[in-house]
Amino acid sequence: MDEAPKGTRTLQRAIDVLNCFHVNETELTLTEISAKINLAKSTTSRLLATLEYNQFVEKNPITMKYQLGRQLYYIGHVAGQSIELRSVADTTMKRLRDQTNETVNLYVLEGEQRVCIHQYASMQSVKHMISIGQKLPLTLGAGGKILLAHQSMEFIEKAIHQQSMIQSKVTLKNELNHIVEERYAQSIDEREVGTSAASSPIFDINGNVIAALSVSGPSSRFKPQDSTNLKTTLIAAAMEISNNLGYPFNPTAKN
Repeated sequence: MDEAPKGTRTLQRAIDVLNCFHVNETELTLTEISAKINLAKSTTSRLLATLEYNQFVEKNPITMKYQLGRQLYYIGHVAGQSIELRSVADTTMKRLRDQTNETVNLYVLEGEQRVCIHQYASMQSVKHMISIGQKLPLTLGAGGKILLAHQSMEFIEKAIHQQSMIQSKVTLKNELNHIVEERYAQSIDEREVGTSAASSPIFDINGNVIAALSVSGPSSRFKPQDSTNLKTTLIAAAMEISNNLGYPFNPTAKN
């Protein structure tokens, strides 16, 4: 077998270091880690120094033992939320796809963009598709505007300044205010010519918007502006997911 490139080999060794820790071995010395991964102490020490600098491990200054760091907790927390969200949303998304016969996507905020983390594709031969993990702007498209509308004014100003728009700044801000009030957004030929979408926010137990549920399809067939039932159906689906995540059910809330 060919030897792995140096960068890949170093990365694997760092992963090996992290995998040394277990529930019954939460703290380890340099000597113990070195023996577990079968590397010289000098090499292991350099790996630990890099991991410690990036907060993937922490060293107890009294015992001089290493333990997993806070950065892994943060990453695990994000991963846990994403996995839970996909799991909770799955049944509702599939039913919404069957109801609308169009593609249903689940978007979350990642930095200053949105990313698709789950999808049920339309069963029709001509359909709108987004790749899982694909990063998209917040200023274009229904799903992006749902997420953007619920951010701080400072965040919104930065996104408007940095990302592409087809509207004026004032028009977009007015639309974002309307989106918050209605819990609904739609877009026609915005991010892609020939594609339309509609979206509604998903709330967590604390009332924070953590995702956007979106239905999209070819503009020639999918016309959210002409559908009287789509808004009600989509908001109900998003609220069902929100309620299953612990968001308080309020049947009198404005739809």
